[in-house]
Order: sequence, then structure tokens, then C-alpha cells
Amino acid sequence: MGGKQMKNKSPKALLLFSGGLDSLLAGELLRRNGVTVTCLAFTTPFFSAEKSIIAARRYNFPLIIAPLPEKEYIKLLFDPPHGFGKCMNPCIDCHALMLKKAGNLMRERGYDFLATGEVLGERPKSQTSQALRHVDSASGFGEYIVRPLSAKLLPPTVPERNGLIKREWFLSISGRGRKKQIELARKWNIDSYPSPGGGCPLTEKFFSVKLERLMNALKEDFSFFHAACLRVGRHFLLPENAHLVIGKDARENKRLLQLRLPHILLLNPINVKGPVALLYAPKGIISKENLERSARFVARYSDHENGVVRVLIASSEDILNIVTGPAHEAELERYRI
Repeated sequence: MGGKQMKNKSPKALLLFSGGLDSLLAGELLRRNGVTVTCLAFTTPFFSAEKSIIAARRYNFPLIIAPLPEKEYIKLLFDPPHGFGKCMNPCIDCHALMLKKAGNLMRERGYDFLATGEVLGERPKSQTSQALRHVDSASGFGEYIVRPLSAKLLPPTVPERNGLIKREWFLSISGRGRKKQIELARKWNIDSYPSPGGGCPLTEKFFSVKLERLMNALKEDFSFFHAACLRVGRHFLLPENAHLVIGKDARENKRLLQLRLPHILLLNPINVKGPVALLYAPKGIISKENLERSARFVARYSDHENGVVRVLIASSEDILNIVTGPAHEAELERYRI
């Protein structure tokens, strides 16, 4: 009876899902072979689930969205066991952390195996044979990770060896070219997907330079809040490691208001038009000099026709008004990240 139940059972896969072509094809290949597929998208301040949500809705995949744990991820940013890519991207360890968390979810919710859209050799840092082995080992769930697009080029996994899924279902795609994937997408009527690459600012040189400087300054005080703020606004690292972020336009002002935490000071001009700004300091201690300097910086980006700007600085407990003139360009450049 047990064998008959196993034979008739529809395997359940938890698929790491970016919403890109490779993960869409991996999900569709499994689904066409009778596997019940649930997609999983992780989020951090460096990448969102927006593309995953759009793709899952369009192609009718159920989707789970989960944040990666802040402490574990920041630890990787400071010291990734397998190193960085060209910039501040700890790709191997990031993927391993995702699969570790996905594996825990697999166990908790009764999925049979994990799946990804990874293609052997497609990415020079994170998808070589050696990199995939590192990811498998570091995640702790290596034998339960199925990569349908390249599975025939990789060692058999537990669900294959147990007969839950069949190796003959899978493909042997490798390399950086996408011709085979595009042909398969056309055949399966997958006609809408984002362009490859991009999306993670950790692979961008300019962003990585700002991130590294801020991390080195704040050290253990660095958090996801700072990482999220780095994606918007103008940034200044003031004395005593105070971090000032000034919005560039209405959209960024709105985003900064969304990111603000109770212990973060809010600055904005009240007698002229100007930007929203956030001011953070380790342990919440902000000197008078930094308050005045921050007010000058906000005034610099305000409509200061007569040279006088009244800047409101608000905390969760108090409000302060500072009347000031705009900072000189040399002072801005001294502290600009």
C-alpha cells in the first residue's frame, strides 16, 4: 500500500523564483511533468519580489514572499565565506542562505524537494560546477536541490534516486547563451519575461563603493535601514558616524518617509519648498554640530532665495527649529558618500 501511495503521489516542489526566464522555465518544466510547484521569492533591501509577483500572476504560479534574516545577511556582507564577485555581491553565500531558508520551509510545510532555475555555467561567479557544490554544501540541503534546466549535467538528487521524479524529464542546458531557453519559452507560450542580469545593486560599482564606505564607518551599527536608504537620495557621512540622507525629488521624499524608523530624526524646511531628510546616529546621540550641519545641508537643496531657511527637525519625542543658510559646496563634498 505504501508503494502505491508513493506512485500516485503528486510531488511537491518549492521553487526559488526570481520571475526571470530561467526560473519560469524551471517551474513550467516541473509543472508539465505533474509536479505541484510553489514559488518562493526572498527579499532584502537590495532586491524586491516585484518581478516575481508579476510573473507568478501572469503564469499562474502560487507564490510565497519571505524576507531574508537581517543579521545573517549583514554578516555575509561583512565577511562572505566564499568571497565577493566583482563588487560587493556575495552571490554564492547569498544563494546558499536562500536555499538554507528554503530548505527549512520545505521541511516545515511538507514539500518534497527544492528547485531553482540555475543554469550550469551561465554566471561565471555563482553558477560554475564548483560554485553550485559550494552552495549545496553551505545550504545543508544539497541533495534535495533540483536544477531542471541543467539536471542531466549534474549528479542525481535524492528525489531522483527515490523515483519521486524522473531524470529523463530534465534538460542539459549549459553556458551563457540563452538560445535554448528562448526557443523553449516560445514553444511553451512564455512570451513575457524581464531581460537577464541587473536587478541587484550589489553588482554595481558605484553603489558598492557607497555601501562599503558606510559599512566600514558604522560597523556593527550598520543595518538594513542604511542599505535601503542607499538606494535613494543624497548621502552624507558626518562626524561621529551620523548618516544623513536627503531626498532628490517627490518620489524619493515619499520613500524616505516610508523608511523612517522611530529613532531616526526627520528634517524638512517649513518656510520654503525643499527635500525630506533622515538623520541617523549610532545609539541615537546626535551632537549640536551635526544638527546644525544637517540643517545647512537640507537648506542647500531647498528654494533658498533670500538665503534663510527654517528647518524643522523632529524626533519621536521632540521638535527643534533651526534657522540657517545653505551649506557651501566644499562642505557638502567633504562629507558626501
